[in-house]
Amino acid sequence: MTVARRILGAVLVLTGAVWVGQGLDLIQGSSMTGSTFWAVVGGICLAAGLGLLSWPWRQQHA
Repeated sequence: MTVARRILGAVLVLTGAVWVGQGLDLIQGSSMTGSTFWAVVGGICLAAGLGLLSWPWRQQHA
């Protein structure tokens, strides 16, 4: 389960970063470019991905 969580977290971080870049008009060439909506959604995905990536290290092992 940890491997799947890390893969999903990495995908969310990468996708979120691209969406934030497009939403903030840093990445050109898409209908998403310059749209605040995609900057916000990208930020949420980025935060969720970072949360998934940090989760395994915060769990206590019994």
